[in-house]
Amino acid sequence: MTNKEIAKKLGISPAALSLVINHKPGVSDETRATVLQKLEEMGYEHLIKKAPVIPSNNLCFIIYKRHGEILDLHPFFLLLMENIETHARKYGYNILLCTIDKRKPLESQIQHINELNCQGAIIFATEMNDEDMREFSNLTIPVVTMDNDFTRLTCNSVSINNQMGTYQAIEYLIKENHTRIGYLKCAVRISSFKERHTGYDRALKHFGLEFNPEDIIILGYTEESSYRDMKHYLSKHNNPSLPSAFVCDDDTMAVGALRALSEAGYKVPKEISIIGFNDRPTCEVTVPPLTTINVSKRSFSEETVDELMRLIRNHNNDSTEFRSRKVRIGTKLIKRDSVSRIL
Repeated sequence: MTNKEIAKKLGISPAALSLVINHKPGVSDETRATVLQKLEEMGYEHLIKKAPVIPSNNLCFIIYKRHGEILDLHPFFLLLMENIETHARKYGYNILLCTIDKRKPLESQIQHINELNCQGAIIFATEMNDEDMREFSNLTIPVVTMDNDFTRLTCNSVSINNQMGTYQAIEYLIKENHTRIGYLKCAVRISSFKERHTGYDRALKHFGLEFNPEDIIILGYTEESSYRDMKHYLSKHNNPSLPSAFVCDDDTMAVGALRALSEAGYKVPKEISIIGFNDRPTCEVTVPPLTTINVSKRSFSEETVDELMRLIRNHNNDSTEFRSRKVRIGTKLIKRDSVSRIL
């Protein structure tokens, strides 16, 4: 039976039938629903074209948890969310928050992202490594990673200039006449911490300072675990010869170490200076307030959204040559009271 004959049987014009089966405007909702129902009853549902997917105005913000040892304890992404949402709205987009957990089957979690009909995704990749990033090759939308550079992979990323931050910390300590500078190294290794440690090594060489392996102390990530580990280190070594200053992988460790040193009788900053990293809110309420390396949460968030917008605009443009971009956000030293000058 031809479409003309089917239309006659349904009591509508062939043009109206065409509008219905092709999901085009021009007929009432009531007529459309009635015709679609009758076509199915007559066994002609194969004539109905698949309804086009209407582009949404949503972006997906994916929190990737590999082990949760960082994000479950101090979710840095929460400090970024407001800026990300505000900047996305300027482009007319909303943010959907999703979590992908490495400890659960990944295929169904990633397929869920595809089914959300989002126009693009930001992956908060603090805990990820290169192998984890390859799991997202099945995503059908543009993706930008945040807080992980993935130097060896052809993906777009926005991350912190971690080596710059450590350099700024050591440069400041040297200006304050410190010549023996230690490092509080996190026991949990993520890409940012590895880069900060590399920055420490390179800064010492740049300024001609001697490297002493004993000046690197490994601590837990949280304030409480770093406090316990530092306290254990001090008691185990029985009045050890410590550097005059420490730089840290993160503020959380700096806060815990500061507390342990103070309880052991060390005066901060008179005897030992400490510099953290990230400028978390706790830095302003420690005793003394903590000197730290600031990461601009606004710049970090806005640059990430801008990069995703650029990818979305060029997503279906075959004439655009794709080259991955690695954007680094500069850091800034915030001087408070946990560093003193050696006279």
